[in-house]
Amino acid sequence: MDTQPDPRRGRRRPMRAVHTAAVLHDAPTPLARMIGRGARMTVKPLLRLAPVDERTMRRLQRFAEVVNRGASEDITVEAGDIGGVPGEVMTPGDGPTTGLHLLYLHGGGFFTGSVHSYRSMLEEIVRATGGTIYAVDYRQLPVGGIADSVQDAIAAYEDVVTRAPDAGKVVVAGDSAGGYLTMKVAELATRRGLPAPAALIAFSPLLSLEPDRQDKNVMRVDKVREAVLPIARVAALRRLWLPEGDIIEGFADPLHASAYIHSPTHLVAVEDEFLRPEVEAFALLLDDKGVEVDVHLWRGQLHAFPIMAGHLPDADLAIELAAEFALRHIGEPPEVEVEDAGARPETLEGEMA
Repeated sequence: MDTQPDPRRGRRRPMRAVHTAAVLHDAPTPLARMIGRGARMTVKPLLRLAPVDERTMRRLQRFAEVVNRGASEDITVEAGDIGGVPGEVMTPGDGPTTGLHLLYLHGGGFFTGSVHSYRSMLEEIVRATGGTIYAVDYRQLPVGGIADSVQDAIAAYEDVVTRAPDAGKVVVAGDSAGGYLTMKVAELATRRGLPAPAALIAFSPLLSLEPDRQDKNVMRVDKVREAVLPIARVAALRRLWLPEGDIIEGFADPLHASAYIHSPTHLVAVEDEFLRPEVEAFALLLDDKGVEVDVHLWRGQLHAFPIMAGHLPDADLAIELAAEFALRHIGEPPEVEVEDAGARPETLEGEMA
């Protein structure tokens, strides 16, 4: 079992968790360790120094558009609008083998990321589920703020529900900023009287627009060593996310919207990322209202690491576990259950402060 050194005792200590029955994955692969060290040495310093302005965002978006290797031979891709939002529909090359219809909302802090830059991950989701995957390029900064992103996400969901032969087999998933949108879709589906998603999947989701605040009622059991996004940059982003006059439909923070969320939820967070405390707090809130919650905490990974699926074994496993959750909740569980030999269930370690 992989653990971290305990400076007080000179020995390694096990992972800790707040959420009861969280599954702890504490054996990162050597490749994950290497990627983490590299990100801390290169990506984080660059993001700490880069100006948070329109020029930087447009450069990042151009890079995201360039990262497009095209579809693999075993994947069929159809480009077009989904609810009026540009996107793609991806299926296995020989046709879907399950009735799953999954809307994926990419991350990127509401200012970068695209269907193209997520190609590898999306293809792994297609392979793992055998379903139909919808991915959209919702509006982002500097073109639109979060309120616009939310409207694009719910519009895409309404369209997917219409396209799916069985609305009870529609799942919504996303990472980071896309995790925020995933929970907003679930909330607004309830508010608008739409069918609730069969399941929700969120990798390192942003669940409030103030994740950098330290005075909120969430338990922190580990020191934050976020490898990618410096916490200090969140305040600058927040000013751009919500320009004056913009109003987000429903709650601005999904963390406050648990009363509107009824779908079984699969949550993934990294042990030391600064979004983790709110992920566990959200899981506790859903637990309290009887919603099925599946929490997976991973050691030694980067924020939203499942986006590296197809290149990182740890990410591949995270996708397989999420796919199993999705298929089980549409009534089509895989024949063989996915297992992680290094994972272990956790008992309640703490609670919301």
